[in-house]
Amino acid sequence: MPTFTFTGQPYSSPATAGGNGGGGSTGATGTAGTNKYNGSNCKNECVTPPGNGGTGGTGGPGTAGSPGAKGLPAPNGILNLGDVVGDVSIEVGGGDGQKGGKGGTGGTGGPGGPPGSCPDGCSGAKSGPQGAGGPGGPGALGGDGGDGATVTIYYTSITGQFNQKTTSGRPGDGGDPGDGGTGSSKGADGAPGDPGKNPGSASTIRIIKSS
Repeated sequence: MPTFTFTGQPYSSPATAGGNGGGGSTGATGTAGTNKYNGSNCKNECVTPPGNGGTGGTGGPGTAGSPGAKGLPAPNGILNLGDVVGDVSIEVGGGDGQKGGKGGTGGTGGPGGPPGSCPDGCSGAKSGPQGAGGPGGPGALGGDGGDGATVTIYYTSITGQFNQKTTSGRPGDGGDPGDGGTGSSKGADGAPGDPGKNPGSASTIRIIKSS
């Protein structure tokens, strides 16, 4: 059974993903330690121990993905079939909207700050902890469905029947949420994108018997 298809082509990939967030800033340097000299034992003694380094900054947020494009339209067409033996199938419809782009990944938490300087007689401090990962970016809106078309078929005779199928381009899916960034704690994932709002326009198949 011959089949004639007039449909918008699907998108091979989602829309462009969002950009990744920047890395967090380095934590503050710990306070410097102080000492004093003890003449009775000829040694330096610690007065103020050095401070630990500060916590690194939180990673920056990922940016939103790009919105999906509108589905590709169905092509219009004219068929001159003449005398037809058996059945014929015709399918006409717009393509589905493009999936929205994924949100960008959150930035990596910044490194902990260095410890404060340690004078003779004091015990050393520690570097600060890494900062938290940044939040992921939101997924983008899916594209609207592609528009339909009109296909006209002329024939002289047919021993079977015409099997007709018309479809509307489906709105594209929303983009995936961006992943939270890595760090001392993982950043929150972004919000998923919403699907496209509108299906494509309807298609029409016109079948005309020629005299």
